[in-house]
Amino acid sequence: MSSDPDRDDPKEDLKQGLSLLWRAARKTAVDLRKDIDRTSVGKAIDDAGRELVRAASNVVGRLGAELSKEPPPAPPREDRPEGGAGPDAPAARPTGPTPEDPGFRIAVDPEDKDEKPR
Repeated sequence: MSSDPDRDDPKEDLKQGLSLLWRAARKTAVDLRKDIDRTSVGKAIDDAGRELVRAASNVVGRLGAELSKEPPPAPPREDRPEGGAGPDAPAARPTGPTPEDPGFRIAVDPEDKDEKPR
């Protein structure tokens, strides 16, 4: 900081503050590295990373093998019950309106039937 308290120089204060932060971060990193080298924490982290990669590789390999398998062939159409649908097949859906479900219509008033559609 400046020696004169009445003189404020924000640029110089910022420069000194960043310099002190950088110095503290560098010293902390060096001290942390020494502590990690002294203990087996660094080796444990390295081993854990290798195991994580190995496990992920196994999962990806298993997924790839399962996805590349071909599905079993379907039986011929004549051998299937109910005209070709499999036993687990959903019932055929109607393609148009039915008496139970006439669908939906845009609201039209009965007196508007004589008018031309827009």
